[in-house]
Amino acid sequence: MNDQIQDLQHRLAQAELRASELFDVNAQLQRNADKLKQANAALNSDLNAKIEDIQNLEHECEEAVTKFREFQHKNEQLAENMAALTTQKADVDKQVAVLSHELETTKAELKTAQDKVAFLTDENKVILQEKAVIQGQFKQLQSSL
Repeated sequence: MNDQIQDLQHRLAQAELRASELFDVNAQLQRNADKLKQANAALNSDLNAKIEDIQNLEHECEEAVTKFREFQHKNEQLAENMAALTTQKADVDKQVAVLSHELETTKAELKTAQDKVAFLTDENKVILQEKAVIQGQFKQLQSSL
């Protein structure tokens, strides 16, 4: 019976030692669990911040895409306007060429008319001089009669 008591005491001591070890391991596990909870909370906080950042970036991206589409539409309109203006410019250039030719023709006609006016003016002066001479002769003839 002593042997049994000693055996039971020995087993009790081993069980107490094992229980003490398990309590230590449990305490360590509890500390680790607390650290993991803190790390998890920090990670959740970081994750929530990242999610918010992603949502903000998605919103900014949507706005950028909208602006891009608006600019693309404006660019298309400007390209259409530019094409129309290019066509109009070509038409105006043709009109300018025609008007330039007409201007040169008109200038030539004006020069011809000016030359004719100058010639007729000179001829008129000669006629007026001849008229004056004839009138002078006519007056002399009248006075001699």
